[in-house]
Amino acid sequence: MKIGNVGIFVKDLEGAKRFFEEYFGARVLKTYNEEENQYYSYIMTMGDGPWLELMTKPEMVDGPKDPNRTGLAHICVRTSTREELDGIVAKFKADGYRILYEPSSPEGRGEVRAVTFEDIVMEVNYTPGM
Repeated sequence: MKIGNVGIFVKDLEGAKRFFEEYFGARVLKTYNEEENQYYSYIMTMGDGPWLELMTKPEMVDGPKDPNRTGLAHICVRTSTREELDGIVAKFKADGYRILYEPSSPEGRGEVRAVTFEDIVMEVNYTPGM
């Protein structure tokens, strides 16, 4: 067995789609719209892993989200180069996202965890040879 997709409810569906496209090269595989329920989603891919489903509907509650909350802790994306990772870290900082940590190692490994679009916690890492 394997994970098929991860679904995230967001208030700004178009903004979330742009975030994943711009930061991680995600692309829309299909859309799912239920006009009668005012439910809309994008099913996106970022390569050969599980799909990401971004969803919205008007009655959603969007309360404060602490990064140390229960439930889904973060989404992790692996980069194929250290330069890709460094570029994402720089973009997170330039866009004003809160960096929780960004440890690095002399061997070239590294990762960042940041509170991003609509308080989605993203972890991005690079490990040589993986």
